[in-house]
Amino acid sequence: MSRTEYGGLDWLKFAAALLVVANHTSPLLSYSAAADFLVSNLLTRIAVPVFFMTAGFLLFRKLPGNPLTDRKTVQGYLLKIVKLYAIAIVLYIPLNLYTGYFSEPLTAYSVIKDIVFDGTFYHLWYLPALIIGLLITYSMVRFLPMNAVLASAGVLYTIGLLGDSYYGIAQNNAGLASIYEAMFTVFDYTRNGLFYAPLYLAMGAWAAKQPPPARKPIANAALFAVFLGLMFAEGMLLHSSGIPRHDSMYVFAVPAVYFLFQWSMQWKVPASKRFREWRTWVYILHPLAIVLVRGAAEAAHLERLFISNSLLHFAAVCLLSIGLSALIAWLLETIRKLRNPIRMWITTPVNKWITLRK
Repeated sequence: MSRTEYGGLDWLKFAAALLVVANHTSPLLSYSAAADFLVSNLLTRIAVPVFFMTAGFLLFRKLPGNPLTDRKTVQGYLLKIVKLYAIAIVLYIPLNLYTGYFSEPLTAYSVIKDIVFDGTFYHLWYLPALIIGLLITYSMVRFLPMNAVLASAGVLYTIGLLGDSYYGIAQNNAGLASIYEAMFTVFDYTRNGLFYAPLYLAMGAWAAKQPPPARKPIANAALFAVFLGLMFAEGMLLHSSGIPRHDSMYVFAVPAVYFLFQWSMQWKVPASKRFREWRTWVYILHPLAIVLVRGAAEAAHLERLFISNSLLHFAAVCLLSIGLSALIAWLLETIRKLRNPIRMWITTPVNKWITLRK
């Protein structure tokens, strides 16, 4: 199957990016706290796993099994993520200044901790998590059979669960509690590249090497709905018990994301390069859009519409995020088009000179 046939994944990832926006804007809070909890605290928790699983699938399907070729492909992909992360870090320096990030004492340890695990802004943790998770997953895929890779990633995920939504269990055990307290001096959350990312990346890698399941779309949709419902029940039960330290990781999110991924592969929709590019930038730029929407609403005295009304606030942030993403994508495409003729203008005479010298 060619990349252009994965239209469902493009649409799924774009929808997941909007779910991330929902997680940070609480779109239903003005209407119902209970409904907003289901959307903002639970439904949105499938978004980042979708990103991880699709990243694993799309990368590992390109690896033919030749160690040298595979390594170069993975290194090339990781370099792109590193560059994107560097751009995002620089982009958010003004907001870091605004929020007082640099007013606290900065040490080499705290800076490294933020860059490697926590992200230098609240949503940027995903990029180092993707980098670390891919390094772990690729290393396991190289040396272990796929079943062992999935099992090992599952163990890491279980460790992460006990530091996240199931933290109350670890907290009630003195030995586990001390271990997790030590871990939280190295990073703030276990939803990171060590524990959260590898399982979903491994699931994507496994899906890339398997023939598509014979299940009909309605079966995948139904199984997704069942496990999503179980994830809702899991989340409500855990929260009512006061167990979570954070709430990014759930047991039933794993099968829910798997069947959603398989279902999306069956959607009869065209692939969209535009959605592909926009999704990345919507994720990166939406906190900036939140600040701009709030600032514009306050300046225009429209707080009642675009701040107090959570659904309109969410819609405005989504639209502005998409608009900014379209602008960034257009600028990058324009730069690429301008760069190619310039490169040819420079390299052609040089190549001719080299040929004449020979």
